[in-house]
Amino acid sequence: MQIDYRSMTIPDTVTDELRGWYEAVGLGFGQGRAQEETLQRWRNEVARDGWRLDGAYTDARGFGLGEHTPVGTFVTTTQTVNTGAGHMEPACFITDVTVRTTHRRRGLLTNLMTNALRRARDEGLSLAALTVTEGGIYGRFGFGVATSHTSAELDSGPRFRMTRDIEPRVELVTPEASVEARRTVFDAVHATHRGSHQRLAFYDDYLAGLWDHDKNGPNHAVRSAVHLDADGRPDGAVSYLFEEERGQIRVRDLLAAKPEAELGLWHFLGSIDLVEKVVIRRLSPTTALPWALADPHRLKVTGTGDFTWLRVLDVAKALGVRGFESDGEVSFTVDDVLGLASGSYRLVVRDGRAEVTPVSAAHLRLDVRALGSLYFGLVDAHVLAAAGQVSGPPAEVDALSQLFRTALPPVNTSGF
Repeated sequence: MQIDYRSMTIPDTVTDELRGWYEAVGLGFGQGRAQEETLQRWRNEVARDGWRLDGAYTDARGFGLGEHTPVGTFVTTTQTVNTGAGHMEPACFITDVTVRTTHRRRGLLTNLMTNALRRARDEGLSLAALTVTEGGIYGRFGFGVATSHTSAELDSGPRFRMTRDIEPRVELVTPEASVEARRTVFDAVHATHRGSHQRLAFYDDYLAGLWDHDKNGPNHAVRSAVHLDADGRPDGAVSYLFEEERGQIRVRDLLAAKPEAELGLWHFLGSIDLVEKVVIRRLSPTTALPWALADPHRLKVTGTGDFTWLRVLDVAKALGVRGFESDGEVSFTVDDVLGLASGSYRLVVRDGRAEVTPVSAAHLRLDVRALGSLYFGLVDAHVLAAAGQVSGPPAEVDALSQLFRTALPPVNTSGF
């Protein structure tokens, strides 16, 4: 059966091709069929983000789901990541990757991925990023875990108390007003946190409860509140749902540009009547909450895991825009089975600015996956050496570790 690879940008209206695409992605992620308004809203969102749709199509000879529904889907969009020192670097974001169960192990994903990565590098992008549902797939394409997430539960209720005074600056807002406030806060967070990834357009309506694609309509259970600074401007925002049958609050999103704003929002959530527990999927890795609680045992970590994965496409360019916190120098060879980042390089950092030059050889070797995991500072080079992704003389590993070390872990609040 012949596979035909085709690409399209987002049309001005919902076409049969776009319906077929949405149907294929829904199949891949176990979702139901969408209503017409959901399709139209989705089209508007992905058009704002400038999605490119790459698909694998087949002629089922009278069977299958029709000529417009691909058996493999792959999306790329150019968005920004914070590479440190406040620098925003365009990167290739990859999402909605599916291969229909009936067409696996035919090279569809390999073809779609390698073509997309080579195209991104040819277009001048030095980084590619994605989130995953299956962790064993993307390492072979050169992606390394670059940010992580922590899930937690806070026991609230009458005994909830903090050790410091919290000035009451939280206000509940309408769904419509929450959109602009949340954008303002996110822009501040994105500009100041290494490892932050730009948010896609769907976040606006989803976090406000204005539209939920899974429900094919608004989600009236979603509430939003903002934290205001001393001048009355939003510097924190939270989106949450009250699950009455469980007596708990489920946080969809909590953003804070400053520690005071984050603690103010937690104080608000922990003080809501009839609530015994606050559940959050992505607790900030730099949160002061455990140290601000009168009883730290009231906060329980319920899970940790990978969040975004990063792939370096152009070593010299990627390192040239990274904000380094330590000066030094090291030479290393990058091993890349796709050949995109292969080579030997000398990295010299002075006053936080990097200069990268090619060299003929180096004693230190890195798998390209390791470079992705080092890039935002998530993991130390010594850990990657123990895992077999870095090899070389101990002094060289020490130098690599020192150069990529960061005072704070990367902070990312955006999936895609």
